[in-house]
Amino acid sequence: MSPFEFSRVALLCLLTFLSPLLLADEDDTRRLLNKIDRTVNERERAHLPAVDPAEKDASLITIEGQTYNVQNTLADLGPAIYVALNLQQWAKVRQFIERYRQLPGHEAALIHMAQGLLARHERDYRTAIDELRQALALQPGFLRAQLELARTLFEDNQSAEARALFDAVAASGIPEAVAPVLESYQAALRERRRWHGTLAVGVGYNSNINQGNGMTTRTEVCFFFECFAYTRKMPTPIESSSLVYDLAAERRFQLDGNHHLLLRGLSYGNYYDKHSEEAPETWYEENTSVLYAGYNYLSALNDVSLTPLFENYYSDHHTKYQASGLRGEWKHSLTRRLQLNVQAQHKHFRFQGEQREYFDDFDARMLGSSLSYLLDGQTMVYGGATYTRRTQDQDSASNREYMANLGIYHLFDVGVNLNLTALYRTTRYDEPDYFLGGLRKDKQQIYIANLGMPRFALGGVVPNLYIKYTDNRSSIDWAYSYRQTEAALKFEKSF
Repeated sequence: MSPFEFSRVALLCLLTFLSPLLLADEDDTRRLLNKIDRTVNERERAHLPAVDPAEKDASLITIEGQTYNVQNTLADLGPAIYVALNLQQWAKVRQFIERYRQLPGHEAALIHMAQGLLARHERDYRTAIDELRQALALQPGFLRAQLELARTLFEDNQSAEARALFDAVAASGIPEAVAPVLESYQAALRERRRWHGTLAVGVGYNSNINQGNGMTTRTEVCFFFECFAYTRKMPTPIESSSLVYDLAAERRFQLDGNHHLLLRGLSYGNYYDKHSEEAPETWYEENTSVLYAGYNYLSALNDVSLTPLFENYYSDHHTKYQASGLRGEWKHSLTRRLQLNVQAQHKHFRFQGEQREYFDDFDARMLGSSLSYLLDGQTMVYGGATYTRRTQDQDSASNREYMANLGIYHLFDVGVNLNLTALYRTTRYDEPDYFLGGLRKDKQQIYIANLGMPRFALGGVVPNLYIKYTDNRSSIDWAYSYRQTEAALKFEKSF
């Protein structure tokens, strides 16, 4: 083999190894999953009244607003319990219940209802539902207990039984002031039975669609005691405008009580108008589609899902890989403002077509957790950490990834919202690859800003400005270091 021929072979092997191993952007997948959750919650809350008249207005009880000394009699304590419940004076509710239950002739159903509402206030939904059921068992025509049980079941996501109780209350003849509240809950229940999600389409710009850095290096390759020098020139960054889009949708089908079948689908991508001048047959358009289908337990405090998944990644006019696996997630409401989220996922990647000639199938296992805290009705902060382990046949291609993120979401009074996120990722490979230059370690910083503008919505379509900056620094800098800026103006419709 001549030096010239060997140089060509070495360079071909190098370019083959470095040809982009394009994988779906897990950050975008995570972002769309979070968007689905936020959309579902916002659309359901939009149907509920901001203030329930039965909670605050004591005039719904025949007390006439008078302040009086509550005597230790059935005639005084019974109405006093109702007033304390309506005004949410929970300490007084406890005091009045203890006094009331000592009196002969007390209504046991009223005690059970009051204890149920106390338990609901303390976020003990199992006890609350049990107490309210006992109240109705003792007094089947107890309309207030029936309404409160329906509300508690609604909050605990036991929708079928809640819907039946709300319908029964509506048919029994209720006070006029309560009718709008009842209609709001019925509308929210109808909303739960629908598909929910978002569809966004827009125009974008990417400063580096091929993740190139344009670096030029000179190196030597030795073969059978002969060394040949050649110049290595990496592709220069290609900037391009693009058509961008994303779709996220989910639906829950209630099986029984808190048990559901969960279906989720994501699809997102870019269509660029530029491609490589050095390799005109290479196109950088991409699409990622993921389908989740499995079991979901949903209550007032817990959201647990276990869903098999299937992922398809399409780029350069053909499917690059397909992946299947299992995702588990647990969301737990620690307090009314603080939520914990734990995720675990396993995926097996299978490369398709000509990709199989260059890349081996591999497995990726992910474990992560995050916290979100609601500072007030308009501001939420969140953050978390994720560990991902990828294993391949070659130790030099296997790696461990550590990612941390921190963000804030704020809704401004002028009718716009801003979501800022910073991600820091470190990837460490198991063994050196001496052909590339040693042990690879990458450090990546990503900053994302998304400005939503509901104030300028037209026909329910909301403009969104999205900006993402990525800085990837690698110990093998000539091959893997790059910078990239992405910007897009999207028009989003929620459904």
